[in-house]
Amino acid sequence: MKKALPGFFILLFVLLCSCSKKLYTHQQVMQSFHTKDDVFKRFGNPDIKRAVDSTETWIYNHDVSGKSQPLTAQTPPGSDTSQISHADIQTAYVNFMFDRNGNIIGYKSNGVDLSYVKNVSAAHNVLNVLGAAAIIIVVVGVEAYTNGDFNF
Repeated sequence: MKKALPGFFILLFVLLCSCSKKLYTHQQVMQSFHTKDDVFKRFGNPDIKRAVDSTETWIYNHDVSGKSQPLTAQTPPGSDTSQISHADIQTAYVNFMFDRNGNIIGYKSNGVDLSYVKNVSAAHNVLNVLGAAAIIIVVVGVEAYTNGDFNF
């Protein structure tokens, strides 16, 4: 039993000191969309809709994440700026492909980062600690009962 206790204390320490934030990557966010309705709720009306055979593609050609800025055309040094237009180059886009039933069958994104960090509630952390404590109590109790000189 004395050999098992340090492992339980390490487990309890890790659970108590674990971070209280959860990171959702861009890929996890993109995979959370399953239907046209999910996409519409997050992004609104698409900039472009294309229908080919049995698939429909929605294209969002703007900064949908709020994190990246579209690039502008750069002027070469020493050139005449009256001849060059400064049009925005669209580098941030998200495309979704849907089947006939409105389910997503694919997506593509470029220049967009939809990842975010979500704070975990204090109640969640308290439940983690209580669960870890319950597991430790049960394991220590079983260990003490089987290896101890207790008679119930």
